[in-house]
Amino acid sequence: MFLRFGLITFVLAAIVAAILRFGFRLDVLTAWLAAVNLVAFFTFGYDKSIAGSMQIRVPEKVLLALVFFGGPAGALAGMVIFHHKTVKTSFQVKFWGLILLEAGIAVVLIFLARS
Repeated sequence: MFLRFGLITFVLAAIVAAILRFGFRLDVLTAWLAAVNLVAFFTFGYDKSIAGSMQIRVPEKVLLALVFFGGPAGALAGMVIFHHKTVKTSFQVKFWGLILLEAGIAVVLIFLARS
């Protein structure tokens, strides 16, 4: 399931990024970040909408991969608006751990760029 949902979400993010890149003439990084955050937001919403049904859920690894690859704002907005994964402690620990990791990477990259 991880491969299937992961492939769907990341291909969708790439398509949206291409539309933003060429349709709105955004730079590649801005287009990707906007796209992956949109996809993360709607993926959290989709997963919440099928929770409790007999449908196959989006694996947590896919939700966390969206966060890791640039979608923390969309994921956080999806969590808050759809009230999804907000009380599951194991997910919250992983989510905020990824946020801290990304913040650390950003600080290192900024430091290296200034050196």
